[in-house]
Amino acid sequence: MSVPINNLEYVEFEGKYDFLKTLIFSQIYQKFTHEYKTDTDGDTYCNEVKENLTIPDGYIDNISHFCNVLYHILANVRKWKNDLYDEITDDDRMYCISLKYWLYEEKENLPFYSNIDNAFESLKNKLEDKLNVKLSVPCTFTELNLNDIKKLRQIYAFALIYYSNIKIFKEQTNIYCKYLSYLGSGLRAYYESDKECNKEKNESNFCKEFKEFQKTYMGDNIYVNTSRDYLDYHFREEDTENCPLVIESLKDPLRLMYKEGIDRWYLSDQPVVSLNSSIVSASSAIGATVGLSAFILYLFKFTNIGSLFGRGKQKDHTIFLNVDAGRHGFAFPISEQEQANFGNSEYNIAYYSAGNF
Repeated sequence: MSVPINNLEYVEFEGKYDFLKTLIFSQIYQKFTHEYKTDTDGDTYCNEVKENLTIPDGYIDNISHFCNVLYHILANVRKWKNDLYDEITDDDRMYCISLKYWLYEEKENLPFYSNIDNAFESLKNKLEDKLNVKLSVPCTFTELNLNDIKKLRQIYAFALIYYSNIKIFKEQTNIYCKYLSYLGSGLRAYYESDKECNKEKNESNFCKEFKEFQKTYMGDNIYVNTSRDYLDYHFREEDTENCPLVIESLKDPLRLMYKEGIDRWYLSDQPVVSLNSSIVSASSAIGATVGLSAFILYLFKFTNIGSLFGRGKQKDHTIFLNVDAGRHGFAFPISEQEQANFGNSEYNIAYYSAGNF
């Protein structure tokens, strides 16, 4: 049995499954990784903007590569080039998040230096000024520690690779569980980050980038719930069945589930969603309980149904049941859930499992 993997090399993943090569992200990633590493059209501009930057020895090649990638993106915005906008997509959000994913994947394999992200942000600003052009969406490179980088890459991988292509993944039945484990961990990381970054006055660099991603990339009608199960889930890395990330429904509602041990995370496009027959909203559960109690009381008070219960005490058509004072509830608390909205996360809604009816 295996635990969730904490790293994914996209080149390895794509090499294993041909269907990935058709994805928009894959086409962008290939240009960033290979074509723009050797295409030196932007060298003149990049050499100028790098002049006054402090760059550690271990990052000289990386930041030059980054500058060339950014140059080609901005050249497409200026319509000096058309290999991205005409051939792939004109969605600047895809280029920003893909650039961050690519950079963070690179940085995980490089020595870690504090303040290195300031060099990337400074270079971006200088190149935009030099070319007199900007992306149509915010795309800020903030100073992050290694754990922040890993968590954001998980989130971006889930969004770019899996969630954006969910219909394609639904048709694939031979993907190793280890890859779906990594992609699903991005859903867990999103939930944790949303909860952390919506605490009052949390203005960490990580949260600034996370909120920028929420605002520019994710839609308004996406919700994440979490629960716990009695089943302690495990998987084998090269299994292709019973994997951690599951598409339960594509529409009406959209419903995904990610499993890790006894924890479960669900994504849906509906704010109040029955993820299975045992989950209802808290207000619905209370309303159902009150309604059921009132109906039973009516039957006892105005009918002879009370005679069916030998332990009741009746006086003037009023029934008093011998009920244990500590067991008044109808709910069976298998799980407690919290919900986060991808688009607007200023509130949480609680869910309770009331058993399978």
